[in-house]
Amino acid sequence: MTGGSNISRLVAITLILSVLLLATAGCSNSMRAGTDSVLPATGGIQNGTGSSGANDPLSAIPSDEETGDLADGEAAPGIEPDSDDPETPQEYNEPPGYKLLQSASVDLDGDGINEQILVVSTGQNGNGTANRVEGRLLISDGDNERQIVFCTKENDPSGLLSSIEFEDLDGDGAADVFIVIPGYGASFSYSNYFIYSYKKDKSHSFTSDNTLADFIDSFEFSWNKGGNLLTVTNRLHGFSADIVIEEAEGHEPPDEIMLQYAERTWIDPVSVSISEDSRLALVRNGRTPEIKVPLPVFGVATVNMIAEIDLFYRIDSDFSPVLKRCEVIDFSGSGKIKAGSFEVTAYQ
Repeated sequence: MTGGSNISRLVAITLILSVLLLATAGCSNSMRAGTDSVLPATGGIQNGTGSSGANDPLSAIPSDEETGDLADGEAAPGIEPDSDDPETPQEYNEPPGYKLLQSASVDLDGDGINEQILVVSTGQNGNGTANRVEGRLLISDGDNERQIVFCTKENDPSGLLSSIEFEDLDGDGAADVFIVIPGYGASFSYSNYFIYSYKKDKSHSFTSDNTLADFIDSFEFSWNKGGNLLTVTNRLHGFSADIVIEEAEGHEPPDEIMLQYAERTWIDPVSVSISEDSRLALVRNGRTPEIKVPLPVFGVATVNMIAEIDLFYRIDSDFSPVLKRCEVIDFSGSGKIKAGSFEVTAYQ
């Protein structure tokens, strides 16, 4: 009886141990299935074979194992480095020693591949007293980089650029760079511009120069006694138009007032920002872009702006601006009217 009892106890213990071992193995398999397969619907990121990850905002970001070590300038898989929209380029890191002003991704040579463009400023101390700041274009095609200085200023808080646009200015099939550079004077803010052809590696900076001043000198002002019309004439181009002098409207104008206008009215050869629609800007005239340069016409003082002369330039095949036409805008009352225009054929 004692031996049979001991055998019974051994059999019972063996059965209990077998049940425990089977239970432990089942629990382990259940935990492994929960890790490698789909998580319960209570939450979590589904990475198992049962989930596509289509609705997961993190699923599009490659892991370190997927990307590996990237070379400098190389984009991670799934990230498009180029964009046809210059307003939404890829992210750029600010170069050392520069302040990033704007960036863009644009095809500048017509090969179908975008160049990467940084517009930066760099501050330099001149002789220890002058604060000199320089604006530069950093243009890279992936293998090479060009640096082009488009503006240099000293002790000028007006900034380096008001805007930058990309347009085929000279008709060679490639986009060019057009930058408006702000400035300020005693009474008015003004603008100049800088253009650059990456394809031709040519640039031009527009400021008030002797050639423009000579063209402005070809205008004359006169009046007919007893009237309130100031006549502007350009004998070189056979043009004349009348500007109304508002102080003389409604009554007989004093001759001395009109005489002062005839003798003292002048066109300032500086592109003043007169208003939102009268400022230096790139305009589209049909298929050919033009650069509009508005010049103020002052009467007897700078506080007495009576009209504007709008100059329209086109860029030739040598990437130089050529004056093509001219418009005279009369400030009549609170509005503006076009007093006349003419084509410029002899002026280069």
